[in-house]
Amino acid sequence: MAAAAAESWIKATGVPLLEAMKQMTLQQAAVHSGGLIAATVVGVVAGLRLLELVGEQLEAVNARVGRSNGLDVLVGTALASVHRPALVLLPWYGFFYILLVASAFAKVAVTRLDATLHAVTHMCAHQLAGWLSGAAQLMQDTSQLVLIIFLAWFLIGWKAHLLRCVLPKLQSDMGEDADLARLLVPLSNLLSWAIVACAGVTTFAAFGIDVRPLLTVGSIGTVAVGFAAQSTMQNVVSALQIYSSRPFIVGDRIQLRSLGGSVIVAGKLAAPGPAPAGTAVRCTVEHIAPMRTVINGGDQLPVYINNKDVMNLIVVNESKRRRGSVPPGQVVTATLAIRYQDVELLPRIEQAITEYLCSHADLDHSLGAPRCVLSEFNTTGPQLTIRAVLQPQAASRQPFVTAELLREAEQIVRAHGAYLAIEEQLGQALPPSPPTTAIPASQMRPAGGGSRL
Repeated sequence: MAAAAAESWIKATGVPLLEAMKQMTLQQAAVHSGGLIAATVVGVVAGLRLLELVGEQLEAVNARVGRSNGLDVLVGTALASVHRPALVLLPWYGFFYILLVASAFAKVAVTRLDATLHAVTHMCAHQLAGWLSGAAQLMQDTSQLVLIIFLAWFLIGWKAHLLRCVLPKLQSDMGEDADLARLLVPLSNLLSWAIVACAGVTTFAAFGIDVRPLLTVGSIGTVAVGFAAQSTMQNVVSALQIYSSRPFIVGDRIQLRSLGGSVIVAGKLAAPGPAPAGTAVRCTVEHIAPMRTVINGGDQLPVYINNKDVMNLIVVNESKRRRGSVPPGQVVTATLAIRYQDVELLPRIEQAITEYLCSHADLDHSLGAPRCVLSEFNTTGPQLTIRAVLQPQAASRQPFVTAELLREAEQIVRAHGAYLAIEEQLGQALPPSPPTTAIPASQMRPAGGGSRL
């Protein structure tokens, strides 16, 4: 009974190559087997040589992928991900495939020669044929296992390469620091486990193991875990929606308006009940985590809101609304060049100028704090760029406010013992004048422009 139960769980999947050889004569099977073995050897050697050539160019490919976008990233990461698995597993696949061909031909040869054997050796030949048939089945399944491992290894590596290439670009574009990584990295790990699970199930099926009971148990477990983690998954999915649709980013000033239920009032959770008409809370987004969004309601106390609850609220983004409608007259951009001798003082100078800008009454902080940052190095010296937005009532005085900011910034530079680069290089900026020579009188023309007589 135990043997019958085992047979119901494990069944031979068959060897297509062996079935094809059974339809040939012994000579045809020998020629076919020799051709397959030779082609496999040539393919493995040529493939390894090609992989070595590709490996020499991987560094250049990775550098190009770091500067590319779109399809180039997909192709480049796929090429980088397929190299290592193919280099390791290609010889093993060739080895097991050669054993498969050899065992299949040996099975055909023993079967054909069995009719000419003496009756005493007939039983031995029959046992040998059964053993060779099992060996061919094992080599068939093992070669499929190598392909499954290669595919799983490639997908996991490709996913990791894509994450390493795309994540820094998304962070630089969105300005979310490590928030996006904290969301995508666990999802990437979950996808890796899903790939491993699929590879395991496919391997069982390749070896003839009935996977239907395993799939049934796995489905029941998945449903149970899904019900238990329903709230968690809702928060994670809502975080993905926030990152994809971008209703707000860190630093935005937003309003959370409720149609009913729990209402955030002054950074605190109010008692459940209908929301008063026109209830709105202005707050600043401080952090977007995979599970919660952190806001500041104005009392300097962080408030943690589940992402699924944020998606159920009406979000009015004041910063986004005004970001696209700021007139040029309200934007202040100015540049200062510092001497290279004073480069060590740059951090303190940046901080002092930024603190001054943040305390200026004519600058608007709702679209982000004004700042002074190091923008570039050039032949003149390190360039400090001042970026700020004026209050609407100060837009008419933009030139005067800009001049005031520059004068005060210059005073801050001097107060820290540094100097502007233009002060040092002004005398060296102009090339020396060419030597003057007297013009002969014969080449001079009359003042009236007439010709000499």
